[in-house]
Amino acid sequence: MKIIKIKDLTWDPSIYPRTTKSQQTINAYAEALEIGAQFPPIKIQRVFNYPDADGNKTTRATIILDGNHRCDAFQEKGIEEIPAIEWQDQPLDYQKNRISLLLESAQSNISHGDRLSTNDKKQVARDIALSDPECHVRETDLAEKLGVSQQSINLWVSDIRARQRTSRDSTIIRLARLGWTQEKISDKVGLSQNRISEIIGNTNIGNIDTLLSQGHDMEYIARHFQMDLPLAWALKLHGKTDQEKFKELGWGLRTWDQWYFNDCDQRFGEDWPGRIPAQLIAHALYYYTKPNDLVLDPMAGGAVVPDTCLLFERRCQAFDLAVHDRRPEIEYHYWEPGTKTWPIARKPDLIFMDPP
Repeated sequence: MKIIKIKDLTWDPSIYPRTTKSQQTINAYAEALEIGAQFPPIKIQRVFNYPDADGNKTTRATIILDGNHRCDAFQEKGIEEIPAIEWQDQPLDYQKNRISLLLESAQSNISHGDRLSTNDKKQVARDIALSDPECHVRETDLAEKLGVSQQSINLWVSDIRARQRTSRDSTIIRLARLGWTQEKISDKVGLSQNRISEIIGNTNIGNIDTLLSQGHDMEYIARHFQMDLPLAWALKLHGKTDQEKFKELGWGLRTWDQWYFNDCDQRFGEDWPGRIPAQLIAHALYYYTKPNDLVLDPMAGGAVVPDTCLLFERRCQAFDLAVHDRRPEIEYHYWEPGTKTWPIARKPDLIFMDPP
């Protein structure tokens, strides 16, 4: 145990397991201090890689895991120091251990003092589920830490887990259709190759036709399956000829050698500087490639080329200096002068060079 100055401690709302502090509890603790009550030491943890007040850089901090109400009561009575114990002897990387810190804080508040309410426990479970899409913390672990049944945890987080699984499955299907190996997809999403194979094999295209027959549009279908619109279109058009795809997309196939398009089709690609129409890419694919050919896009930007390759069942390897979470198919790559090869499995059938 150590004695520490309260002003040197940090209250972190993101790892605080309650919605708000209770002024009633703080007042009760302050009154108890007046009559000489002794309190157990608070629990703290030194961390590094902690976001500063402006969120622009990281710093070191000593955060309170258990004892926020006690700290406030001590301060109200003019007491500047408080007994404390440290959870772990060594400073922890805050960014890598935030979930563990939240769980420890929650577990410390279910057995003494102002105990967590059921709603508090539910919010902790949901916060952890949202920040843990790969399910590193299992529902059984959450139940044990929060002192509730696994059935309660499943009830609280089932909707979050369902959305995460759907989003993850959509990513797997997208990458597989763009030609990624199951081994590479496994490394990307953190699932076994056997599970990757099951998800790809269970892709149900027929459900899209059922919803279309009921009068729903493609935007509704994409939302219904919680997938991006280009993937929904790719599944709908699966197995059709290139000419049939042009017709269903409403583009029309231009048979001359000069193409001009008034604007970009907003269904495909991101709003990105220098964005080009998917229709232009589709024509290049039609005239210069065939299904399952490999297209290299070394400056993928807003991913118009991968989206269009997805539609026309071409494989695509996409690279860029600026990558973002919404586009898992775009890999970071910096071209070193003098380098003669790209990090791809085989020679591409078409290179779509569209510099900014």
